Amino acid sequence: MKHTILLISAGLLVMAACNNSSNETGEIDRLREEAIAVHDEIMPQISAFDRNTVKIDSILANLPQLKEAQPEIDTAQTRTDLSGLKNRLELATDSMMNWMTAFDVDPQDKSTDEIKAYYAEEVEKVKAMKQFFDEVSKEATDKLAKF
Repeated sequence: MKHTILLISAGLLVMAACNNSSNETGEIDRLREEAIAVHDEIMPQISAFDRNTVKIDSILANLPQLKEAQPEIDTAQTRTDLSGLKNRLELATDSMMNWMTAFDVDPQDKSTDEIKAYYAEEVEKVKAMKQFFDEVSKEATDKLAKF
């Protein structure tokens, strides 16, 4: 009888451990999918950022002609504003490329808790990057609207 109770208890413990592992795996999958979903929201902006960078280069190269057409324009301020915007556009794009390169889709050499912590941190990183992308996108829209 004691042997049967011991076997049943051991079986229940194994089932509970497997269920807990399943919950952990579900949380890991959710965090990984969340990081990738935020990444997928950001990616379409990169092509717009690249086009804006080319547009800025064109505007900066043609500032003398722009000054002739619009004498009231402050070319020094325009150069400063657009150069800063171009740097932010490139920084945003580079940060996404670096994040994608470093992102580990399936870390094998970590414990379950470490994997959960890793993906939670990656979600925070990519959310901060999305906020930066949104800020730079708005800045580009505002500053390039007059050109």
